Amino acid sequence: MSHRDLYMGLDLRDSFSQLAVMAPQDEEPKMISNPQDKTGQIQIPTEVVIPGTRETIGGFLVKILEQEPIIAAGVESDPVNVLAAFLQKILSFTRRDFPEGTIRRLVVTTPYRDFRFINTIYQALEKLGIGKDRAMVVDRRQSFVYYVMNQKKDLWVNQVGLFDYENQEIKYYQMRVDRYERPPFVTVEERAYPEYAKMLEESVSEEGDIAGEKTKASVVEAMVQGALHGQIITTVYMTGGGFEDGFADDIVKRLCVGRHVFRGENLYVYGACFMARENGGERKMDPFIYWDDDTISVNITMEAYTNAKVQEVILAKAGTPWYQVDYELDVIPDGEEELQIKVYNMRDKGVHTHILSMDGIQGRLDRKARIGIQIRFAGVNKCIFTIRDKGFGEFYPSSHRIWEEIIMI
Repeated sequence: MSHRDLYMGLDLRDSFSQLAVMAPQDEEPKMISNPQDKTGQIQIPTEVVIPGTRETIGGFLVKILEQEPIIAAGVESDPVNVLAAFLQKILSFTRRDFPEGTIRRLVVTTPYRDFRFINTIYQALEKLGIGKDRAMVVDRRQSFVYYVMNQKKDLWVNQVGLFDYENQEIKYYQMRVDRYERPPFVTVEERAYPEYAKMLEESVSEEGDIAGEKTKASVVEAMVQGALHGQIITTVYMTGGGFEDGFADDIVKRLCVGRHVFRGENLYVYGACFMARENGGERKMDPFIYWDDDTISVNITMEAYTNAKVQEVILAKAGTPWYQVDYELDVIPDGEEELQIKVYNMRDKGVHTHILSMDGIQGRLDRKARIGIQIRFAGVNKCIFTIRDKGFGEFYPSSHRIWEEIIMI
């Protein structure tokens, strides 16, 4: 691997975004700032000059999420082009510190889990020449897990909690590692606290208002006690602009005696960067499977002759978000009339074999055909195989036949 290859994490937010980078020899990510900002601010405004105009706009992530038009200079702009322009701008900031660096793996983390929004990010990255083979889009929970799992093990020997107070919203994430599984399963429970967020916002008053400060303290105390009651928590993290002034630090520390407590603003972007390193092939962590509503629970394989021996080729891995699965390979049948696909369920340890027929190209299955196989998902339980007859050189032209097989997981 070239030392020019970089692992990048991008925390994409409505008002500002953060970018972190790791070179192969690095142990910790390096935060990237706008080279034109002399203050070295790592919170980079999420705004961009709209292509074809001189108008700078922000707030476009919410418009993309809600499928509202993005208007600049009186003209509606393509959301993919707008997002691509911003991504190109922020990724270019790495050139100051890594002038010859190239992206080996990029992980974008976002608070939004809407598939259409995520797909727009992938389309924008494609316009920049960054395909799914080099990029992943994940939500906050997954980047939280990768951040925690890259810390000292005594910080996550039990469960880990995270309070996120941002944009007048409070969310609590609790991470659990099931060590009885091999490899361990890691899950994250998410809770929202709209009532506490409302009370905190209503308690905001002029500086020096003792009553307002007491109200804020009591709200935070009730929230933390409710979240942690009866739980075996090793470490508690606090992040988000709502905690920025430190008003809750002493309260949380008092309530978390015997636990580690940290507050910071780079947890998600660091987690994304660590994830980029792991998925880029430079394994540093013990193996585990991340499990949530959007990740597949199975390993999907098929046998093929490769690297001078017959072996199982992994087509999809458990713990991958279903929308991220997009794998292609070509095979040359050696007399086989069907493809055997094995599905290993990592939860119940069951193994199922599925047969994909190649009836459409009979007569050319003895090394006279090249078969293209693509695997994707249309949901966490619906796997789609697309099979193409690609022919075999000039002597055996393709029939151009394409067919699909669906496997329900």
